[in-house]
Amino acid sequence: MSADAPGTSGKAEQRLCERLRLREHEEEVLLHAMHAGDAGRQAVVLSPRAPKDYEPPFSCASSEQFPWLPARVRIPEVGESPTRHADHAAGMYYVLDLSSCWEGSALSTLTQTPQRSLDLCAAPGGKTMLLAAQFELRDHTANEVNAARRGILRQNAELCGLPNTRITGLRPDQWGSSGELFDLVLVDAPCSGQSLLCKGIKNPGCLGSAAVQGNAKRQRGILLAAVRCVAPGGHLLYSTCTYAPEENERVMAYILRRVDGFTACEVPTLTAYQSALADFPAYRLLPHHGAGTGGFCCLLRRKGNNNII
Repeated sequence: MSADAPGTSGKAEQRLCERLRLREHEEEVLLHAMHAGDAGRQAVVLSPRAPKDYEPPFSCASSEQFPWLPARVRIPEVGESPTRHADHAAGMYYVLDLSSCWEGSALSTLTQTPQRSLDLCAAPGGKTMLLAAQFELRDHTANEVNAARRGILRQNAELCGLPNTRITGLRPDQWGSSGELFDLVLVDAPCSGQSLLCKGIKNPGCLGSAAVQGNAKRQRGILLAAVRCVAPGGHLLYSTCTYAPEENERVMAYILRRVDGFTACEVPTLTAYQSALADFPAYRLLPHHGAGTGGFCCLLRRKGNNNII
């Protein structure tokens, strides 16, 4: 399951559970999910191309158990294969893990439609799709520095008919020094991707300290650039698909200490997921919650009045 020496992956798993302060039953569920690779659960985001009354051509589960679920997101019944339908090829909906929808649902606390928005690490496009499912895209930038991934992002944006969207490929530091301001910045950060194990995807070394610490350093750099792009009164949503506190709560604590003028926002629909590892509003999803492989999100607001027109 990792590139570590024989016998060390189990120790790394145990250290992770200890850092997460899991209860015994939570630890058992997480370890089972990491070994079984069966915790993934699909969701579909209805695209701007889909009519308002559109419903997917497959059976969907009730969303009542997920009060945080955005209105234009559906959960296929177990056994359904939404990517096999012609409507998927026609761009009527976008398929992603349900836990990604959970992360994006933090945007529900925004009371106004963002006038200018930036998805800083956008490929393959999931967070931009979730934004479009909750708000009208008015002046949106989907950025991806990797050329190959940027091509996939562009294809998905065109297929799903995203309006008022430009695709760019600048580095975070270039955005930070550009002088452009946005009233919403999304940072779905590159991470060690530990939750991929719960999908049955091999991810060698993801539990090791080198991967975790290396990603945490990169995330801090990305965020230090990203906060410079947030207009007064604007918001920044940070999310990852990994479990390590070093890449989640500790990164956000670092930013809140280092950068003046930002506060973490409470997200009422996610109160049940408040992280025990943070003394500020930050939310953590794990496989035992039954909503996919897991993730982390924290919404920041910059003090001041938003004057973007």
